[in-house]
Amino acid sequence: MTTRAISLAACTVAACLLAIPPAHAVDPAPCVNGESESRTKSAVDDGEIRWTDATKYDTARTWALSAWQYPGAKIKLAPDSATTVNDLEFQDYTGPTGDRDPVASYVRDSGIGRTDFIRFNRSKMDGRNRAYQDSAAAHEVGHALGLCHKDGKILSLMWTSINVSMPVTEPQPVDKANYKKMWG
Repeated sequence: MTTRAISLAACTVAACLLAIPPAHAVDPAPCVNGESESRTKSAVDDGEIRWTDATKYDTARTWALSAWQYPGAKIKLAPDSATTVNDLEFQDYTGPTGDRDPVASYVRDSGIGRTDFIRFNRSKMDGRNRAYQDSAAAHEVGHALGLCHKDGKILSLMWTSINVSMPVTEPQPVDKANYKKMWG
């Protein structure tokens, strides 16, 4: 067999392998409770989120930002600088502790050039373990990226509540599929 024939055969095999979707490919999941995913509901500006913080949960914030910078992620998450526009600010507040009160929340400010917020409720974050705090922060960064809540029957970081015994701390295949559907 000639070198050219071997090269052609190798290219044919490679093309066939590229045409087969990976075994771990997952379809995007629908939103719950009438929510929708949208670029316009995100803090993304020009393919990035520039952030600042004033929070005692820096470890959770750092985890969350790095969790969403997985291989293949398109949106750059970077600290704000003197030459960029601040898209997202992390901050703490002392809020209510009821079952229906959030541990953290993403607050969208839809005005042009305005800053969105991820707010951590000290009353519910304090005393929680690291995985719980990481889960709350990563979930809210998911919202800042425009993702919605997912059904509890699907393994997702974007569930409506944190599983206290086994918190999901990073984007799952379904979260990455929804992210890819929106951001490429």
